[in-house]
Amino acid sequence: MFAFAPRAARRFATAVRIVPVVAVATALALSVAPPVDAQQRLDEEYTRLIAEHLTDPRISTELVDHLPWSETVPTPLEFPGIERIVGTPGELTYARDIHRYMHALADAAPERARIIPMGQTEEGREMLVIAIASEEIISDLDTYRAYLHELTDPRSTSETRARELQELARPIYWITTGLHSGERGGPEMSMELAYRLIVGESEFIRGIRENVITFITPVLEVDGRERMVDTYYYNEMQDSIWEAEGREGNAPNLPLVYWGKYVAHDNNRDGMGQFLALTRNTTRIALEWKPTIMHDLHEAATLLYSSTGTGPYNEGVDAITVGEWWMFAQNDVMEMTKRGVPGVWTYNFYDGWTPNYLFYAAHSHNATGRFYEVASYGPNNRTIRANQSREWFRPNPLQGSVEWGPRANTNIQQSGVLFSLHFTGTERRRWLENYWIKNRNAMNRGLDGPTRGWVFPASQVSKADAAEAVNDLITQGVEFHVATEDFEVLVEAPDEDADDAEQEDAEMLLVREGDWIVRGDQPYRTVADIYFALQRFPTTNPRPYDDLGWTFQYMRDIDVTAVGDPDLLDAPMELVDGPVRAAGGISGDWISADATTIVVHHTGDNALATFRFRFAELPMRAARADFEVDGTAFPAGSFLISTRAGNPAAVDAALRELGLSATAVDVVPPEVETHDLDVPRIGYIHSWRRTQDEGWVRAALDRYEIPYTYFGENEVHRRDLRAEFDVIIYPHGGNVGELADPDEPPLPYRATPRFTSFGRPDGTDDMRGSLGEEGLAELLAFVRDGGTVIAEGNTAGIFPAYHLTPGLEVADGGDLIARGSVYRGILHDETSPIRYGLRSNQMPVYFKDGMILDAGLRPADIAPNEVQPVSLRVREGGARFNPGPWQNTSPMSSPVWLSPYEHGAAWPQAGSVAARMAERGDAAVRSSAPVLSGMGPRVILRFPAWEADMLLSGGLENGQTLSNRAQVVSQPIGDGHMVLFSIRPFWRWQTHGTYILGFNAILNWNDLDA
Repeated sequence: MFAFAPRAARRFATAVRIVPVVAVATALALSVAPPVDAQQRLDEEYTRLIAEHLTDPRISTELVDHLPWSETVPTPLEFPGIERIVGTPGELTYARDIHRYMHALADAAPERARIIPMGQTEEGREMLVIAIASEEIISDLDTYRAYLHELTDPRSTSETRARELQELARPIYWITTGLHSGERGGPEMSMELAYRLIVGESEFIRGIRENVITFITPVLEVDGRERMVDTYYYNEMQDSIWEAEGREGNAPNLPLVYWGKYVAHDNNRDGMGQFLALTRNTTRIALEWKPTIMHDLHEAATLLYSSTGTGPYNEGVDAITVGEWWMFAQNDVMEMTKRGVPGVWTYNFYDGWTPNYLFYAAHSHNATGRFYEVASYGPNNRTIRANQSREWFRPNPLQGSVEWGPRANTNIQQSGVLFSLHFTGTERRRWLENYWIKNRNAMNRGLDGPTRGWVFPASQVSKADAAEAVNDLITQGVEFHVATEDFEVLVEAPDEDADDAEQEDAEMLLVREGDWIVRGDQPYRTVADIYFALQRFPTTNPRPYDDLGWTFQYMRDIDVTAVGDPDLLDAPMELVDGPVRAAGGISGDWISADATTIVVHHTGDNALATFRFRFAELPMRAARADFEVDGTAFPAGSFLISTRAGNPAAVDAALRELGLSATAVDVVPPEVETHDLDVPRIGYIHSWRRTQDEGWVRAALDRYEIPYTYFGENEVHRRDLRAEFDVIIYPHGGNVGELADPDEPPLPYRATPRFTSFGRPDGTDDMRGSLGEEGLAELLAFVRDGGTVIAEGNTAGIFPAYHLTPGLEVADGGDLIARGSVYRGILHDETSPIRYGLRSNQMPVYFKDGMILDAGLRPADIAPNEVQPVSLRVREGGARFNPGPWQNTSPMSSPVWLSPYEHGAAWPQAGSVAARMAERGDAAVRSSAPVLSGMGPRVILRFPAWEADMLLSGGLENGQTLSNRAQVVSQPIGDGHMVLFSIRPFWRWQTHGTYILGFNAILNWNDLDA
């Protein structure tokens, strides 16, 4: 730990003198409020440097134009390894040094600060919170935590006690920053903010310490912060070398290739998935400490945006929270405008709809999340020019220019945060009362209905996936119960006005012993309300910021039933006190000498891939069609394992661990066709230009223990692909482009003693260049020689764009609006191994407007034979609300039409599409261009023929563009295949239901023509 010497022994001791604040504050600031007590000393050197580095005097307030003095607490200027003020141009601070500084603050002022460990990153780096409050609060911090726990749960806390707690407790205001690694200022500012809150003795600062518990997490994406700082200094070094050598132009700069191990900007889209270490660590702290307000600091706007969003607001967020957003934002705008700071605004950015952001750790738990966007830190000075209009949400716009720099960034966001902290303290009883009421509102939604809870059948087909979903929700604080005996409840709440016949016809749900239940009368039912809802997003809203649809049970493709019957709350059940596991193992007498085969049921569970790769040396076969043995039905794709080939006991143990089921049989009927499940050698290609989306695919492979070799697309042309690999995965982000110019200097990405964070998760001696036509030719040769390429998103369009896939083209989206939502996928090929595990001829899929694959199907090919779409019969009320040329001020009053979907139910068709095509002598798909027999694309899943049948949750406009377009295609080329996904099967750790499509392609890589 850092031991800090007394002030008299420090470097700047001789420069310090007692200075009244009036000597350094501006006249405007003094007219607003005195910043500190007249008797508190200033750190004169630090204060002088604040003024020196401030590029525009308008970007300051009386709160941040100075720094108070302390004899025992170090400033960043005096701290070894930093030794500069926050906002010094041309300088950035590593997370490890920021964390050392935060530890030093807590060591120097333990009566006012405490470090709370958050956990570690994927690469083993520290994450932390520094808690700051008054001496009385810090000395009894766990008691204050207990107060917030009491306010969280109205089931055990009475109204009387809640009113007492609103006097006793203090809100926790959690400031988080450094989530997006390219946004540099928040981590720097947090050091000065923490010091100021600990040392300051003004009435303003003391009021914060006495009335608010301030949490600060200075860096959320710690791994990415280290890479970002390394990248900045590496490029500065290269520029210096370039200049010293007298070269013309600019030195080639290294991009910020990776942030965390898996994703970049999407690290703020993991709130639902909870895959990333930073997300899990943040959620755990939120559940342990119950922060009242969570404030995330970002950089992407001029000059400071205080979040409210344009709407529509997520319908699961309590309306009280919406009011709180506006109170905070208006306070920020007003206080900064009073001081003449330009360009502070709210509204007109973001919407508040999608719940995958990190600060939904607050929103989904009945607390309040908010964020700032500020002009970037730099760290180099620059001029910002803008001609903002004066609006009700921006009363003091920036018109003209401002000289901007890292100190301006520090001043504007630190001032805003301090005003927010002070506002929280002065209104602390309001925030605590609101928090209590929001938790009570959530509980009462279960008591009053219409939804009393949700049931997850433990014995559903994909039971391992269902158990994983339960555990993922438990880690987010959702309480689960397990039924202790069978019982029945009404699906809908009983209708007191219904006659006897109607009551007898009411739908009943049989809940079996062992089924998992989310009771609706718990405060964190808000998570379930947000996740399990169907989203309806009219395109008459302002342009959305991100995804429109995310319905949890659809994206996971599991069975979840909402129950309206209040009797559910009195049914026999007990609380789940830990992770659940689906029932698994081998049934039947597998020890018997008569048992020849263990058949592992293909249930569509993702753990099937884990099981196969764990036993890579064990021969297995896959059944090509459904079959039955002694009354037990086995679905197509089931794994057949000889009891003589390996250790059945080890197989049984693994199946139990993974929640998979198998049956030992004496004999498999000879008519059952099978193929070998040959374990492939997997190559994984990534782009050096964009490592963002492919990280979610890597995440799925790592989580389910599928090994692969990871390399850049610019390396493809140098490899003998078929000699090394059987399957190549090439995710979204691929780019043909050109190879690197050999006459230009290389751009390495390797760890060095100076730049230790480079070279992970992949390193290269030269990251320049893309796939190139040479690399594309190597991929084509790989497929022709019997390999399988799996591509998704834009990468799937490379091959048809280069006319390498006969009968398959990339279609023009035209005026399609299909922002990320859940759509219906219809099974087109009922025999392909890629569809193994599907329970019906339809499934929910995620699609984000972009790549559209045309396999030659036209509406006339299928629509006349399909049942009349349900949606054409129920279109009243809203799918197409056209407000005309004026703004629609109430778009959510006309929700879009959603096509009904029932888990496991068949999509009504006049007959099998694949069978009808076969009857016409066309085993593949009728293409718009002549295709030789056996060379055409094999469509596995497609969009419906009718637009109105497509959307299950989210939004859609002009969807007829997608009519019968291919979602998943298996394209034979030579002896191999290309498996192309226009949908995004591995989207943001949310689409677990479609992972199996990719896993099936991997497991059956050399039998895709089955």
